[in-house]
Amino acid sequence: MPWSFRSRAFWIMPLVLLLVVLLEEVVTYKVRQRVPDLHLRVAIIMALNAFAFVAAAGWIAPWLRGLLASARKGSRQTAGHLGLWVFYALAYGAVFYAFVIVERHGPGGLLPPSLR
Repeated sequence: MPWSFRSRAFWIMPLVLLLVVLLEEVVTYKVRQRVPDLHLRVAIIMALNAFAFVAAAGWIAPWLRGLLASARKGSRQTAGHLGLWVFYALAYGAVFYAFVIVERHGPGGLLPPSLR
């Protein structure tokens, strides 16, 4: 199937991968705080990243695609295609804001104060 801008996966996969990158930033931040040994820390980070990308590609993206497909079917009469574009705009806007927080305050900025 050729790629097109109309494909739901075209808009969903980058969103899922961006969320994985944010999760990776936070997890790496916490692992650096807790694991003093360099080699063990790198091994843990590699294992967690591998799991995160497998989970994103295998479970999260298909689940999100199915969720959006059912939402689009259910809201076709009320919001139609505009509702889907509003969802994408809000989702990408929220991810953008999360990246701004990470750049401004570090990955700990995404955590509640008690977990920093």
